[in-house]
Amino acid sequence: MKYVITAKKAYLALLCLVLILPGCAISTQPDTTETISYHFKVPNQSECNLTLAIPLRDYNNYKEKPRPSWTEYSSMATDPDDDAIIDSIVRQLNDEVAANNLSELKKIQLVLRFVQSLNYIEDVAPTSYDEYPRYPVETLFEQGGDCEDTSILLAAILTEMGYDVALLLFEELDHMGLGINFPLKYGNSWVYDGKRYWYLDTTGGQSIGWCLSEYQKTAAYVYPVSS
Repeated sequence: MKYVITAKKAYLALLCLVLILPGCAISTQPDTTETISYHFKVPNQSECNLTLAIPLRDYNNYKEKPRPSWTEYSSMATDPDDDAIIDSIVRQLNDEVAANNLSELKKIQLVLRFVQSLNYIEDVAPTSYDEYPRYPVETLFEQGGDCEDTSILLAAILTEMGYDVALLLFEELDHMGLGINFPLKYGNSWVYDGKRYWYLDTTGGQSIGWCLSEYQKTAAYVYPVSS
């Protein structure tokens, strides 16, 4: 009789162990991190190389986030859950600025060229949505996006650097760019609430203030990005 009770206890203990171990294996499994390298050139400077480690858990969490309407895209640029990743990019860009002794204007140009170096990816490629705005982490992980994705990313970086920026939506042309409130004397700009935002186009290789002639003749919705 004593042997039977012991056998039952052993069986129950073994059963519990079998049920518990898979859960333990999953919970103790380390997070996977993807290391991504970015290479781009800035006129009159050597090639810039940045490296970013993005946890897959963070990327997948952002893939599951709901997509806001275009009137709320600015909130995507200031989402607090990606602060560590954006801070890492900002630190590396600031290191490039210091190493090359860049002026404030060339600093902005450096950041713009980094974002412009990313691949252009249309919404229809990875998703079934007509408009699928990517959060900055998604754009960095996938190393590309369309005009609203790269504009949101650029807004996140420049806002973290302390600049006053605004998303510029050209609804008639189905295009989005970024504006920066900075003392310039050339190029194209849009005024909102007494502030002049100079245009930054993220999908080409053009300099600050440049835009297609169609945009110059079109009104833009201006959405300031709050830090």
